[in-house]
Amino acid sequence: MTEQRFPMTHCRFGVAVRDVTPPVGIYSRSWGAATHDVAEGVHRPLTATASVFAPHSGDGPTLALVALDIGWFQNAADGAALRGAVMERAGLEEAELLIQFSHTHAGANTNSQLTGKPGSELIVPYLESLAVAVGDAVVEAQRSAAEAFVSYGMGRCGLAANRDFWDAGAERFACGYNPGGEADDAVLVGRVSRPDGTVAATLFNYACHPTTLAWDNRLLSPDYIGAAREVLETAFGAPALFLQGASGELAPRDDYVGDAAVADRNGRQLGHAAAAAIEALPPAGTEFTYTGIVASGANLGAWEYRPASSEQLADAARLEAVRTGVELARKEDLGVVESVTGATPDSPQEKEKALRREFLRLALGDGPTHSMPLWAWRLGEALLVAIGNEPYSLFQRELRARFPGTPVFVLMTTNGGVGYLPPRETYGTGRYQEQQSPYAAGCLEQSIAEAGDVLAGLS
Repeated sequence: MTEQRFPMTHCRFGVAVRDVTPPVGIYSRSWGAATHDVAEGVHRPLTATASVFAPHSGDGPTLALVALDIGWFQNAADGAALRGAVMERAGLEEAELLIQFSHTHAGANTNSQLTGKPGSELIVPYLESLAVAVGDAVVEAQRSAAEAFVSYGMGRCGLAANRDFWDAGAERFACGYNPGGEADDAVLVGRVSRPDGTVAATLFNYACHPTTLAWDNRLLSPDYIGAAREVLETAFGAPALFLQGASGELAPRDDYVGDAAVADRNGRQLGHAAAAAIEALPPAGTEFTYTGIVASGANLGAWEYRPASSEQLADAARLEAVRTGVELARKEDLGVVESVTGATPDSPQEKEKALRREFLRLALGDGPTHSMPLWAWRLGEALLVAIGNEPYSLFQRELRARFPGTPVFVLMTTNGGVGYLPPRETYGTGRYQEQQSPYAAGCLEQSIAEAGDVLAGLS
């Protein structure tokens, strides 16, 4: 082999950033164990970073990907309203917009239906301002789109750890650091470069629950993601989009704390790992070509970067988008996440669990199955798949194995979602994810198979 091709996307690309930090004093309960209800300060700004991939020439869809610092929408109608407002503002179709939640557990509780709680009067105005900010960012990204090459690479980071821990004393699983468990350490990166080599943005896709900051934390925060972005934005002088991967069983080892410095330390681990992978990428729009032997003390094989072939550039320019649904069987009974504390029904923990079950029922609707939305994009020589639910990392490992040599971005918590997708063998073990999930055993494996088939149709 005398030539090495590097996967790329050739398109018009635009990016815009908005500060979407909720107001201090907003209702922010995300943890049943918390002894407070409202945010008392800000650790780091929460942001919405909108990116747009548009055809370099000719026809094709304009695709908008928004990396949003938000945990989740407990009330599914709130998430749908946000997407609807942005699609209308930016003129996008259903398949063309992905709002990817970083899944921070240190943001506001953005449920418009909550009333009578401390700070709940700030939720609806915040949601209204969020729709304006995200819509404006997407429009700005559309208007600023210009020729770009996206180069892709893979790095490794040890931040994520397995969190299915068997507590022998309690004779049950705890959702916490499991030193004997395996964790997916893959960091998929993208560098967006203009034809002159200027970096326009970076992307990094990593699977790790943002649960560093927990019940003792009283600050609004993007969790570890803020410091990770800071590392990349300082290194490359351009916005960085974090994309949360399939992290159903993954979280930092140093987890569940109230110290924001720990979140920053976690984030720097990921930021430096992603930066190293980006630094290893080739010049934009090139291939590596063997040029022959140079006589020296040894016969040295020389290589150089040359412009990519017209054939590769044609492949790199293809943009496609599909939105479909995966019909997943539901459990007969949603069940209850077990407590080992002997908490009464009036305790904050049990009230929070009951509230979540009620909104989960509303999101699922009636019937024995639930149609899980699935989005799939082709970005030149890369693929992207997004769902709203929270699958175990098997989801991304299997999909990437099915398409070797192709960058496959795997996004969870995108455009809304209702629950976990754990592996079949975890059912009946008492793990939190299996108890919370509304889906029957086998739904993760079904989702992997159907997502793979959809991606194959784009490749």
